Amino acid sequence: MTPPPLYLLHPVAVHFPIALLIAGWAAGVLGRRHEAAASAASWLLWAGTLSAWAALGLGLLAAKTAPHVPSAWETLNLHETLGWWTVGLFTVLSLWRWRLGRKAEVYFLAAWLAACGVLLATGYQGGELVFTHAMGVATE
Repeated sequence: MTPPPLYLLHPVAVHFPIALLIAGWAAGVLGRRHEAAASAASWLLWAGTLSAWAALGLGLLAAKTAPHVPSAWETLNLHETLGWWTVGLFTVLSLWRWRLGRKAEVYFLAAWLAACGVLLATGYQGGELVFTHAMGVATE
């Protein structure tokens, strides 16, 4: 039995940062009144950031090895650019939380929410690649 191509791991991996980082933001909002939720928010942020880096790495591999669809190249470039912005923003937020703790919490949560918007835009473009351009979809 031949193992599946590694690029097939990208669609699996992308769901972790989406779930962890959005749930983490919600925990952060709850954490303004409950210390346990604030702690959970930090751990969800850090785990989500690491999983975003893994998804980006697998996405870069997929971009090099998945079957290409010429009509998808513009969307693929935008998806990759947004992926880099996503990991960059969440890396900054992770460092902010690690170094400064809960200082400027309202601004931190606002920045986290904005980063979630970039994360969702990244996912939307990934969906466009699959569902509009059928990139990586077997045709036989």
